[in-house]
Amino acid sequence: MDQSNRYADLSLNEADLIKGGKHILVAYKMKPKAGYGYLEAAAHFAAESSTGTNVEVSTTDDFTKGLDALVYHIDEATEDMRIAYPIDLFDRNMTDGRMMIVSFLTLVIGNNQGMGDIEHGKIYDFYMPERAIQLFDGPSKDISDMWRILGRPIKDGGYIAGTIIKPKLGLRPEPFAAAAYQFWLGGDFIKNDEPQGNQVFCPAKKGLSPGL
Repeated sequence: MDQSNRYADLSLNEADLIKGGKHILVAYKMKPKAGYGYLEAAAHFAAESSTGTNVEVSTTDDFTKGLDALVYHIDEATEDMRIAYPIDLFDRNMTDGRMMIVSFLTLVIGNNQGMGDIEHGKIYDFYMPERAIQLFDGPSKDISDMWRILGRPIKDGGYIAGTIIKPKLGLRPEPFAAAAYQFWLGGDFIKNDEPQGNQVFCPAKKGLSPGL
């Protein structure tokens, strides 16, 4: 089903969209599968990312269409596709009404990654309007919390040095502990590596032993 009449408007100007401040803009490298037209596939991608589906639905009205994601630029030769997402399309946190990065990711790289007519659709850039940044549900902690945990003044607590020591690169418990000790002589904290759980060459129980 060709949805380009609804989910594409190539007359839109990126500078005007930025100036308007009501859209999150996302740039992709998109390639349709063989046999699909570029604009048709792009519009389907935008539909799946916002208010559309594979069939016409009876609940569509003018308000719904106002939440449509719109393809505003395509260049088949370079696989450049850009989509404008209305800021109101994205979910807000139920507790305080702020925007959530999880909603952004769900829409712009969610179901569209498994579409049958798309070979690939890869984000390479995006633009957030000022209002979206103001509403972003960002971290509730800042450097003052780290100063407090480290026993420093919570105002102007100074420079903090941290590192990540990676046993996944092959560190056994003894060299891991030695590297941690050397850093702690002058550093503040060590962040554990994401894959560090209980590797066969660096067991957690041995790494926590008092003798190390």
